[in-house]
Amino acid sequence: MELFTARVCPYAHRTRLALLEKGLEFEHIEIDFAHKSERFLAVSPYGKVPALVHDGQTIYESAIINEYLDEVFPDPPLLPSNPALRAKARIWTHYCNEYFTPDLYAVIRNREPAKHAELAAKAAERLRFVEREAFGKLSGDGPYWFGAAVGLTDLAWYPYFERLPAWTHYRGLAIPEDCPRLAAWAEAMAARASVRAIANDAAYYIASYKARAGEPMAA
Repeated sequence: MELFTARVCPYAHRTRLALLEKGLEFEHIEIDFAHKSERFLAVSPYGKVPALVHDGQTIYESAIINEYLDEVFPDPPLLPSNPALRAKARIWTHYCNEYFTPDLYAVIRNREPAKHAELAAKAAERLRFVEREAFGKLSGDGPYWFGAAVGLTDLAWYPYFERLPAWTHYRGLAIPEDCPRLAAWAEAMAARASVRAIANDAAYYIASYKARAGEPMAA
């Protein structure tokens, strides 16, 4: 098994976590986006990471790769056994991809102070929505999205929270104080062996996002 990946990419981060949670051995191939190899482009026609090669098949897009891994290597399971809850897991990954992520990155890309408060408030409200609708309704007494066991939804969301110190540094955005369960979830995820094995510190992300963010902007 080969995984084409990039350290800075949150999507690739998701799949590295899934492989580690499954206890699977794989060859880690770090991509230089400035010099994409022919082999990489043959494996990933979109030219994006992550991309997986397994049993002669090429699979790409992080959410699709992670579901593939869960189907092919079902132990431990990373999706709920109940069909309705599996659907909700997919809904939350879709929400992350289509709503939360664009709003989060809009905050750090923006260089206009007049727009900052509105953009930051929108991203913070996305986090409050997660607090209410996910942890308030799905998690029960467990620390993870669907309770006691970690799953693909947790892995889809966590990479952005490891990167959140860059948003705090440049734009003053952090987990809102009225989101205690979300904060507890982020701490529980940070303590997992899979997360610790490949974690980067805040300084790495602050340096990585400097070109995108520019100078810090007052909250």
